[in-house]
Amino acid sequence: MQIGISTASFYPTPIEQGIVSASELGFHRVELFINSESEYVPPFRTDLKQSLDDMGLQVVSVHPFTSAMEGHFLFSDYIRRTQDALDQYERYFEAAAALGASYFIFHGETLRSRGLPPARAEYRRIETYHKLCERAAAHGITFTQENVSWCKSSDLAFLKQLYDNVPELRYTLDIKQAYRAGRSWQDYVDAVGDRIVNLHISDYTGESDCLLPGQGSVDFTNLFRQLEAHGYQGSALVEVYSDDYSSFDELRQSRLFLQSVCKTV
Repeated sequence: MQIGISTASFYPTPIEQGIVSASELGFHRVELFINSESEYVPPFRTDLKQSLDDMGLQVVSVHPFTSAMEGHFLFSDYIRRTQDALDQYERYFEAAAALGASYFIFHGETLRSRGLPPARAEYRRIETYHKLCERAAAHGITFTQENVSWCKSSDLAFLKQLYDNVPELRYTLDIKQAYRAGRSWQDYVDAVGDRIVNLHISDYTGESDCLLPGQGSVDFTNLFRQLEAHGYQGSALVEVYSDDYSSFDELRQSRLFLQSVCKTV
């Protein structure tokens, strides 16, 4: 297991500064949380890739800033908007590939999404997921569904439906999002564990649902062993918020803690 960090952990620091901080803290793998449309295209994208290469940072995954709108963009009953969104996301896949990423993160429909009438909802959903996976694969990118507490992907039955009907789909497991949904990360590993390819890690206690790894009660040794038993060979990416720590040294200490855990797995 290789330890990395999401640039979301530095938000709202600009992404080009976030990767510098990641490198200075001793991380070698990053997830890029891209926060504006202009960051997907040259010249910004080209300069960002050069900086990543200069620092020896490997991009594991890309997370789009449009996640909260994906249900509206892609799963409404307005066909033209869905087509436009598919084209938009293909541009994101192209950018992810240019930045050297392997995986793309998707939230999908929110719990409050009206969606399509039930008679058409399942067919259109599955059709759209197939198209997203296909377009991502055309750029060498693996399309992944993240479990998110405020999205339909928090529901195990929903994930099982995707698992059965979209075999090419892969998954990003997020520890804090599982906890916020009132479930254990183990529930999601049991549901889709053999297709999990990306991992967002954080810690929690009964008082706080998002802490740096090593500051809470998560059994990371068990987590890593469970995932590896399912064939997981990816990275573990620290994804917290900038108000979850008071100094960068806490991030460094969390990295050292996780690396010590990896030696015992």
